[in-house]
Amino acid sequence: MSEKASKQQILRIWEEVMIDKIDVLKRVQSLKNKVDGLEASQERRKQDVQKKRAQIEKEKTLAEKKQEEKVAVQKDIDRKELDLKTKEGEIAKYNVQLNSIKTNKEYSALITEIGSKKADMSILEDEILDAMSKLEIAKQYFDKATECLKNEEESLKDLINSVDAEVKETDTEIEKIKGEQKKYIDLLDEHSLKNYNRLSNIKGGKAIVPVIGNVCGGCSMNITTQTLNELMGRKDLVFCRSCSRILYLEENSD
Repeated sequence: MSEKASKQQILRIWEEVMIDKIDVLKRVQSLKNKVDGLEASQERRKQDVQKKRAQIEKEKTLAEKKQEEKVAVQKDIDRKELDLKTKEGEIAKYNVQLNSIKTNKEYSALITEIGSKKADMSILEDEILDAMSKLEIAKQYFDKATECLKNEEESLKDLINSVDAEVKETDTEIEKIKGEQKKYIDLLDEHSLKNYNRLSNIKGGKAIVPVIGNVCGGCSMNITTQTLNELMGRKDLVFCRSCSRILYLEENSD
């Protein structure tokens, strides 16, 4: 074999190696993006659970507030009813005293006192009726808040079960994808893998991008003629001079 033919063969082998390396990097990135997408989906679903828990805490706070309002109104009713009974007892006592009073002045004073107590009782009775109306409203609000809380708690249980099942399923899928990804990673040399990982970490998982119409698919900046020549030569990994991402040519690129 002539020296020229030998060089051409070596060049073809090197080009195949570079094509394979690019394909491997593209595959590694594609699989990583799948994993990132699944993990992001898991995180969103877990956040759904946290949001539901936060909503339930609000419902609990509301139910507790309505319970406190109901208790407060009931205590007010109990106090007023006790006051009403006290005044009824005082009027009964005054009525008994009327039979033993001997002067008109004492009689008139006692009648006035009885009238005052009856007026107080009338006010108390109106206040009790008003409080009972408030109590009924408070009970309705409490019952509604309690029912909402119960529904939210049942909804949370269903959501947790659903999310747990989804997470378990995606965990299995993630492990499968990572296993496949490792097979491709093992095909890469240390230098190429180091470059890929560094760029993937700082470029949001988009380390390797195509050149589309002489434009970098990562930063949308024009690619220089020198960079295009390097890409077509396939002598090594080629990086965008603007965003530093690894570049490759699409099959239909000019």
